[in-house]
Amino acid sequence: MSDETPKTRLEKLRLEQDAKFDAIVSCLSRELYSGSPASEADREHLIEEAELLTDNWAAAENNHRPLELSTALQILLSEHQEICKQIIKIIDAGISEE
Repeated sequence: MSDETPKTRLEKLRLEQDAKFDAIVSCLSRELYSGSPASEADREHLIEEAELLTDNWAAAENNHRPLELSTALQILLSEHQEICKQIIKIIDAGISEE
């Protein structure tokens, strides 16, 4: 059994969620820019693309569409969604965000 309070767990999950999102952005950058550093405008585009992908992944999962985990990006999206579900579960259990 964990000594973590739900609030502490929520904070840790939010940090994990941010880190996983950053990993998604980095993965997109590697795929789209072949490892070369992205400009600030490119980075903004990558963040927008990552937000769209995470939203689409969640929608597909909610619609019970089969999701394939064959690429690094798909695995990251799946892991991000699992963290999101854990956050929602804690919030739904009545933990306030003070």
